[in-house]
Amino acid sequence: MSLRKWMKLFGMTIVIGAIVTVVGSVCIQLFNPDFRNVEASGWLSYVLMMALIGMTFGAFAHMGFFAYMMLNYIARSIFKRPYYWVAIQGFVALFVLIEIGYWTYDTNFPSLTFLVVPLALLVGSVLVAWFKVSQTAAGAWIPTIFFMVAITVLESIPAFRTGDISSLLYQLIPLFICNGYQIMQLHKILGQPSGAGAAAALAK
Repeated sequence: MSLRKWMKLFGMTIVIGAIVTVVGSVCIQLFNPDFRNVEASGWLSYVLMMALIGMTFGAFAHMGFFAYMMLNYIARSIFKRPYYWVAIQGFVALFVLIEIGYWTYDTNFPSLTFLVVPLALLVGSVLVAWFKVSQTAAGAWIPTIFFMVAITVLESIPAFRTGDISSLLYQLIPLFICNGYQIMQLHKILGQPSGAGAAAALAK
């Protein structure tokens, strides 16, 4: 990966984080009675603050992306048989989904959070993996789901500790979208737009 490609990926990731955070937070605040009479300067300050927070989410997602790439590189050197590492990723992704239910069950989160959040995360991850596989190879299924589930949740742990569903969604959704963008750009950055080689960086 060249420095130019890395800078482009990083720049787009933080921009996406900022846009998603601003749009999501503004849409939510439009239904907040306390914000209906706020002056334009107040809205501008709020948007700028959300943009900065979103850029932070994007940078955090980018760190998680490269941490996973390093983990994947190390695991590929440890496990001589590729399917061992793939199987471990599948098991960990399933464990994380169950763990989300454990974290959010009988807490300050809404009662169905323990079911809705893991299910939504799984559906979204499968959708991203489907697009990834359609552009690369079938070997990208499990690694992509693992990245979208495990890494996104790892990056969102502070929000899970708040017990507040708004804070969780504020952080989880931008991180998920940033991670989805990064994983979909990986094979393009590596110059492997199609075929099994494009998934090798993840699957092996």
